[in-house]
Amino acid sequence: MNNNDTLFTVKNSDFIDFEAILFSDNIEVVAEKLLEGAYERDDIMKRGVLDRFLDFVNMRVQFGYADIPSMVYPTKRMMNLELEQIIIQLINIHLYPEIVFPLLKFFTRNINNSDSNLYLANLLNSEEIIKSLFNTFQMFTKDIFLKTAEERTLNVKKIQQFAHKSDDKFSSPLDAAARFKYILEFLNFKNNLDDLFSLEDLKLSNVEK
Repeated sequence: MNNNDTLFTVKNSDFIDFEAILFSDNIEVVAEKLLEGAYERDDIMKRGVLDRFLDFVNMRVQFGYADIPSMVYPTKRMMNLELEQIIIQLINIHLYPEIVFPLLKFFTRNINNSDSNLYLANLLNSEEIIKSLFNTFQMFTKDIFLKTAEERTLNVKKIQQFAHKSDDKFSSPLDAAARFKYILEFLNFKNNLDDLFSLEDLKLSNVEK
């Protein structure tokens, strides 16, 4: 498959062969292809290229092997370590900042299997991206104390890209904050991020109205 064929696949097909794209060229060109596909397929009725890229990444990690730095934080790594390294560089360097919102959306939407958020979080090492996760956590904790359910769930729904009238039970800021707290605790355990935030900063018991 040549470069033009790969790029055509991203732009014009409902099927995207991400693995072929990731090995099709050097990493800067691969990032350009993904970003061009994300910009050119701006269709609110279809999931974006970067959203689908994260789904692909998550699927590959799901079928990986156990990586348990602590029993508190069981996670996984990909079987193909070369592919994993390409993805780590793409997410943390070459797709930043465009990848931030899809990451926030992925973590905020994953309400039924939230422990698996660590599989994707295990690929993150960018302080800028992790800071965005922390800022979002802080926003959710402030929303917990808003007066009405509509006000409380508004920011969560915006990140989830759920309809304004969707069921509030899927967009609780307390639930979302708890999911982000777990991710951030894991990232701090793994990377020593005390310069960005402390474990004390993540205590929901410290949240004030």
